[in-house]
Amino acid sequence: MMLNLDRSRRSLSVVILLMAAGNAWGQGLDGPGFAVDYAAVEFRMTHVAGRVHMLAGAGGNLGVFVGDDGIFLVDGQFAPLTARIQAEIGKVSPAPVRFLINTHFHGDHTGGNENFGPAGALIVAHENVRRTLAVPHYIEMVQTRWPAFSAEALPVITFKDSMSFHLGGERIDVIHAPPAHTDGDSVIFFRGSDVIHMGDIFRTRGQPIFDRNNGGSYEGLIAASDFVLDLISENTKIVPGHGPVSTRADLVQVRDIMATVRDRIQAGIDAGQTVEQIIAADPSAGFGWRDGRLTVAETVRWIYTELVAKTR
Repeated sequence: MMLNLDRSRRSLSVVILLMAAGNAWGQGLDGPGFAVDYAAVEFRMTHVAGRVHMLAGAGGNLGVFVGDDGIFLVDGQFAPLTARIQAEIGKVSPAPVRFLINTHFHGDHTGGNENFGPAGALIVAHENVRRTLAVPHYIEMVQTRWPAFSAEALPVITFKDSMSFHLGGERIDVIHAPPAHTDGDSVIFFRGSDVIHMGDIFRTRGQPIFDRNNGGSYEGLIAASDFVLDLISENTKIVPGHGPVSTRADLVQVRDIMATVRDRIQAGIDAGQTVEQIIAADPSAGFGWRDGRLTVAETVRWIYTELVAKTR
């Protein structure tokens, strides 16, 4: 595959003009969405291992692979931040962004598509991501409707199961995980650097989030965690969707917490308890879950709903 590098090296003025024209990706068309004070966002670049860095800002963590002739970028956060993201990337490499991989469709990971695409990056994602982004979509857990993405912001390369890139002597595998956070989740495994980016399948902040009306599930998060644990070694570094760089042991801990919370809720269901009784018993006690975009009670209610539906 050949990339038009001249197109990739377009001036950032194109990006800035696009952002000035306005966009809806900072929040949904209808509902709370992911409202952000963009002027207050602070970025932090962390070298993970090998050629891979993690850029934290607002929204999902970015994975930045520095190739010999271009950047392989995982996720793009929000559109109004693109120029600043480009500037942060420029601190580790002057090369253009050649590829942008969407780990899933949520706007705090894909909002930057509308700028990176026209600036020359080839956008890649699982086929379910493109299908969802191409039409208006609704995220029930945060009660927000999002508009369809423009043609320039849609992935131009999609896959069903997995695909590989070979850049700078390193193999990068993009793998569709079992439906977990959504039905289009991908993990990106930088084999030579021994780093895996898990998107929102794995979060180290607060409780897990699973988008049930878009193919996600709580038990799917546990299954996807097991899937990744089978892929990686004790030495593999993990870039979570949100939170600091982590290890295999961190993933095991979060996976086991999720399983324990599930088992506590299931035990309450089996005992004939109502959802309110189960919430009052706090099945997440001792695990540091806290109220955020979703309260702990709301999360427990969603898990309860999923487990009850499975038995019907």
